[in-house]
Amino acid sequence: MKKALFCSLLASSLLFLGCGNSETPKEEESTGKIKLEFKPVDGKKIKMNYQFSVNQLTSGDVTAFEMEMSGKSETDADGKIILELKNDKIKMSGNIQGVKVSGSASGPDSLIGDAKLVALPIFTLEGNTYRGIYDIHLNKKTEVRFNEAGIIDSTENKMQFLIRYPTKEISIGDVWEKEIVIKAGNNMNCSAKYTLKEIHGDFAIISIEGKLYGSGEKFGNEFSMEGKLTGSITVDITTGWPIDSDAHQDFILKMGGKEIPIKYDIKCKIE
Repeated sequence: MKKALFCSLLASSLLFLGCGNSETPKEEESTGKIKLEFKPVDGKKIKMNYQFSVNQLTSGDVTAFEMEMSGKSETDADGKIILELKNDKIKMSGNIQGVKVSGSASGPDSLIGDAKLVALPIFTLEGNTYRGIYDIHLNKKTEVRFNEAGIIDSTENKMQFLIRYPTKEISIGDVWEKEIVIKAGNNMNCSAKYTLKEIHGDFAIISIEGKLYGSGEKFGNEFSMEGKLTGSITVDITTGWPIDSDAHQDFILKMGGKEIPIKYDIKCKIE
């Protein structure tokens, strides 16, 4: 039971997606090409609703978390985008060994025993504020946790942008690739391939697929992971915010001589 719950906790630490908000419409260029760049409106407040679920296919245990975040962005003189986000509210629901559970970081909840242990590392993120620095291609350069008194430490938030933008103009059908590292809990590498599928006015639909792989050690147990990532992301062409993300991870966690199939679903939207 504890190993199964550890796997759920490990999976729930692997990946967080980002998303953003839309601004003034922009028509597609007459050349049929678009330039995707992250250029949010300075000082405009944003709200993110992020939901992710972890399904252990062998045991049938499912844990689902929902995070509500708010913040704003600024662009400095060097063109770097500074994004500040606060984890306002976090709650969990699920089914563990046939028992329904639910709770929130600020309470009340019905979580006890091992279910409480699964939720606690995520619940402790409520109220934390993070400042990340990005370039126009949505590569994150640095991130720190801070409060009104200043920087607390270099801890990164669980939320991470998965999409990266190409350096040149693209048209429908164009493909670009990027090696990224998902930095949450234990690092997981991803060889990601992006394809511009559709353009609808000021919105672009981009598909993502990739190979997932990684290894490490947790609580004295060595593990490795292999799998695939698929999904679709809607991007506001005018600002570069990925406003609607729907992604899925299917991978095998190998640990202690066992192979544990895990499915991970992520949805993120901006209001």
